[in-house]
Amino acid sequence: MIPSQNGNYFTGGMLRNYVKSAWRSLKRQKLPSSINLLGLVVSIASCVLIMVYVQYELSYDNYHQRADRIFRLTTQLTVDGKEDHTAWAPNFISQQLKADYPEIEEIIRLQANPGNISFNVVAPSTRQVPRVISLDQVYTVYDPAFLTVFSYPLLAGDPPTALVRPGSVVVTERVARKLFGPDWNLGKGILGQWLQSGENTYQITGVLRDIPFNTDMPFQVLLAQEAGKLEKQAWCTSYVVFKQAANGIGFSPKLAQVAQAIQADFAKRGGHIAFSLENLKDIHLGEPKLFDTPKANRSYLLIFSLVAGFLLLIASINYINLSLAQSVGRSREVGVRKAVGAARYQVLFQFLGESLLVTGIALVLSLALVILLLPVYNQLADTHFSLSSLLTWPMAALLSAIFVIVGVLAGSYPAFYLSSFEPVKALKGKLRLVGNSASVHMGQGLVVLQFTISITIIIGTLVVYKQLHYLQHKPLGFQREQVLVVAVPREAAANGALSTLQKALSGLASVWGVALIGSHSLPSQDMNLSAFNLAKGGKMLPLPQRSIDVDEHYLTVLAIPLMAGRNFAHASLLGEKTGPVVHEVLVNEALVAKMGWRTELAIGEEISQGPLGAETWRGRVVGVIKNFHFQSPQKPIEPMVLQNTAWQGPEKLLVRLSTGELARQLDLIETQWKRIVPDQAFEVTFLEATFAQQYRQEQRLVTIFTYFSLLTIVVSCLGLFGLSSLATAQRTKEVGIRKVMGAQAHSLIYLLSRQFLLLVGLAVLLASPLAWFAMKHWLQDFAYHVSIGPGEFVMAGGAAFLIAALTTGYHAIRLVRTNAVRALRYE
Repeated sequence: MIPSQNGNYFTGGMLRNYVKSAWRSLKRQKLPSSINLLGLVVSIASCVLIMVYVQYELSYDNYHQRADRIFRLTTQLTVDGKEDHTAWAPNFISQQLKADYPEIEEIIRLQANPGNISFNVVAPSTRQVPRVISLDQVYTVYDPAFLTVFSYPLLAGDPPTALVRPGSVVVTERVARKLFGPDWNLGKGILGQWLQSGENTYQITGVLRDIPFNTDMPFQVLLAQEAGKLEKQAWCTSYVVFKQAANGIGFSPKLAQVAQAIQADFAKRGGHIAFSLENLKDIHLGEPKLFDTPKANRSYLLIFSLVAGFLLLIASINYINLSLAQSVGRSREVGVRKAVGAARYQVLFQFLGESLLVTGIALVLSLALVILLLPVYNQLADTHFSLSSLLTWPMAALLSAIFVIVGVLAGSYPAFYLSSFEPVKALKGKLRLVGNSASVHMGQGLVVLQFTISITIIIGTLVVYKQLHYLQHKPLGFQREQVLVVAVPREAAANGALSTLQKALSGLASVWGVALIGSHSLPSQDMNLSAFNLAKGGKMLPLPQRSIDVDEHYLTVLAIPLMAGRNFAHASLLGEKTGPVVHEVLVNEALVAKMGWRTELAIGEEISQGPLGAETWRGRVVGVIKNFHFQSPQKPIEPMVLQNTAWQGPEKLLVRLSTGELARQLDLIETQWKRIVPDQAFEVTFLEATFAQQYRQEQRLVTIFTYFSLLTIVVSCLGLFGLSSLATAQRTKEVGIRKVMGAQAHSLIYLLSRQFLLLVGLAVLLASPLAWFAMKHWLQDFAYHVSIGPGEFVMAGGAAFLIAALTTGYHAIRLVRTNAVRALRYE
């Protein structure tokens, strides 16, 4: 075709003609167009939903203006060959860093208060009944610069001064609404109001906008405290703010020097200490640490991203295969266009334009589908996404990339193939997509690739589900069913009401037992790491161990069996003893094995705390308990020490209920609670539920995998459905001849379906080793895991064969049932 006088190869009229031709082609080819459109809509919508989740996980705490300059200081402790990495650091190290290194701009230290803390409004000038709320995300802040370092917007108050005065309190908007109602900021306002918590009073100096969900500091209340009140040896969460981001990245050698100065003291205790920094934006995707908030798994995000990419790839393969299958029917159209003077590049751009048009329509429809599915997706994936989650620059870039890449990827090969037809052959109808042509092999290879991806994902889903089911149902060595966890306010412990409550609940007929536990002593939590001296190899050695603070009812309530010795004596009996106090402790079998003790002879072993020769605390082993999984079976059972010291810092009550009507039992317990501690909020959960939270990531992985693996097989089968439709249509006359010659229906169905079933069989063979290798590697992250058996491969392969047989068999049966005379007249 001759270019226009101004040198443009494409005029406005020509482009309009291409759009009209593309639209008419889509309307004319209803089945292939519908399959392509449906596959792309499902795939793009799925991809968007997955990538919204991935983007959310990658966005944790990156909204702070100084995020690139804020680093968290963490500690690595190695004792007796075992390394523990904790999210805390000693206070004196933070003080030393700020004093000795001028490149550090600020140090922020804070501590998360364990357990629930109750607050009520002090309103002596009114007769209004004070509102009482119980909160479990209360942070004590020792550096007033917290609100200037972190970019939390204040709805009321001044960031530089809100935390300057000890006793000040800053609350979130959600807490303000709970305390003062929805009109908390009207009239006099909230600033200057007083809150009471036990014996302490705090003055409100600021209200923060509710903290975003994508944060690793999910606090509700900030309590200002004087920095001098934090002991030098106290452990806290420390954030180091550097004057330049590069200072933090290259600070590791200086941290090693800081650790070296105190290493000699740790070496005396048989340990090693080191410090490290992690940038604020990297914390959520970092390695899990002790006493840290739940982390995202970087490998899971990679898996989700791959699934999203595979869905788009499968939909693109559908477009390629269906376009190639239609090429015979469209060969005359290409021949006519070339015969009247169209150049190859013009035909090429026409078919690429069709692909971009289909992709554009699919993109619009998929966004509408995503908006409709967001509430359901939030419920399934336990997320909090809204329409604003889609209105971001990363999502805009993703959608633009999908439009261009999928449109061009899906349309390129068919466009190049169709534009290469010779006009004479095309007009004579001599082109066929059969035999051993490259296009035939290309299409078959793409079908194999589709099903290989789908079957691999299905096998992976089955293995993940099997592992999660194993973790959730593996015997843990203790009673977790029918155990109620009741949060204990500090005030109830301080005024003696807690003891009264424990006795009252124990007296209920529906309660089998009530145990008191201290901080980090609830199964499913991180245990305390305590400095103990124990006997190993005939001498006392400083060997820090995991420990929990419990009472004498702990073993009974959780049904943990004793292997040797006895349980704790009752606390009242301990008070009657005279002379030096020797505390009773229990140990588990793992600690006995680690120390090289014999179970029966472990009774009476000495244990102490403090410098050897000047111990400040002495204990004696009175019993050995059977190993139980304090944490998820994802982790090995660790050696642990149980101390009868829950009364020193009570945090929760464990109430074991009898089998019966649950609602009635809870009502009875709440009645006793309101009678004994009427001013405290009644907040309960079940131990089984808290334990299940440890499998949150795996549960989410199973959920997302299940739905999106089904979508991959559905999209693959959509393509197979279209391909088999076009393939059987091309063999209509052949089937008619075979029927006239006496061929049986079942043999014809087998003949028409055989090729596709062989391709699916090849995909099963390719997918099986890929899935085995990937899932074998994934299972290595679990201390206890299932084995990969043949069942997962048989189920996935069988499902793929069945779906493929139904998909291809539908068209084969329809064709076989066609009258032979009509079949012979085809074309």
